Amino acid sequence: MEQVLGPEDRKGALILEANDFRSCLLRNEGNGHFTFVPLPMQAQLSVINAMLAEDLDGDGKLDLLLSGNDYSTEPSVGRYDAFNGLYLKGDGKGGFTPLSILESGLFLPGNQKGLVRLRGPGGKSLIAASSNKGPLQVFALKKDVPVFPLQPGETTVLITYRDGSVRKEEAGYGSSFLSQSGRFINAGGPVDHIEIKDGRGRVRKVRP
Repeated sequence: MEQVLGPEDRKGALILEANDFRSCLLRNEGNGHFTFVPLPMQAQLSVINAMLAEDLDGDGKLDLLLSGNDYSTEPSVGRYDAFNGLYLKGDGKGGFTPLSILESGLFLPGNQKGLVRLRGPGGKSLIAASSNKGPLQVFALKKDVPVFPLQPGETTVLITYRDGSVRKEEAGYGSSFLSQSGRFINAGGPVDHIEIKDGRGRVRKVRP
């Protein structure tokens, strides 16, 4: 670096260090504080390009779906291709257990990029995974999870469960690699009611 930038060029420079290269989850603890939570070893095998946080099994707890790999590296380095996608089952407390391909039914080999949720016939929740120069794969959830469509401009969802616990979700635009999921939420488990707020502060209340 000293050969590229002289002392005058480096004066006052902002120096940052990277000391952990694991794929991770940053858990929002509130008040501007985040906790660094490394994902399990099975998620560290290659590049992660896309991730979905969804209640995939209808138990009211968020799970994670991951896809990745990268074939655009230099020939001398070789492809990053050791990943076949991963389903991480959530415990509702910030912990995630990796499921095997046989347990999850998810198999995403190749140069995977986008990963989104879509609404299929009858409002059924689907997962679509795209691969660069490869086929588009679509997966249907084994268990029917209640789906609630969002209206234009709605941005915040509060899901209140019968035990009094509340989960907050933000309904933005854009997700994973150049992708956009459908405008709806999955809300399984013992849901009491759902409050959906738009950008003007108006609240819409729905029940399962």
